[in-house]
Amino acid sequence: MTSYIQFPRYCLFLIPDKNFTNDFSNFCLQNSIDDFKLNDSIYGFHSTVKAPFYLSHLYSENLLIEKFQNIDEKTIYSLLSKAYLVNKLDYFKNTLVLRFHQNDNFDFMINNLMRDFDIYRKTLNNSEIQKDIKRFDQLSHKELIYYQIWGYPFYFECSFHHITLSINQKANNDYLNSISEVKYEKLSLLKQNSITDNFEEISILS
Repeated sequence: MTSYIQFPRYCLFLIPDKNFTNDFSNFCLQNSIDDFKLNDSIYGFHSTVKAPFYLSHLYSENLLIEKFQNIDEKTIYSLLSKAYLVNKLDYFKNTLVLRFHQNDNFDFMINNLMRDFDIYRKTLNNSEIQKDIKRFDQLSHKELIYYQIWGYPFYFECSFHHITLSINQKANNDYLNSISEVKYEKLSLLKQNSITDNFEEISILS
């Protein structure tokens, strides 16, 4: 079992609208995917804005929520008003993902939000880093640098806009893809209280 430094943990996710759940069900039906091939996820369907992080002792949860609630309305509208076109099914960190076409404006806004909220992330000491980094497989040089700077290795060119599909990685790779586009319903601030808990929304913008 993965060992974490502290709880709760927090994250910022874009959550797809309800049509996505139906589209995913159709995807599973089209590809004859049974329930036993689906993985339980503590995250739910999402696109990552700020990966799970430990809250700094300098800030309270209330301050984090206040910061979240004050995100510029134009940014929220821009993120939620568009449909994002699917490029292809792909693999990321050994999991099947729905990869979207590159959108420079989307990337710019997401990267800015990630940076804005990094001030609330706990800065780990050396012993904590040695423990925390074990959550990840062997990292490239660039991924290691990003982990050291941002507390998570898969940002910028070390990742891409995607939604993870909860399908066993050992299943058939030649899936038919019936999902052509995705719209997001909300930007969510989520919290995980313990290692056995799912992430739960504590504030949303829609």
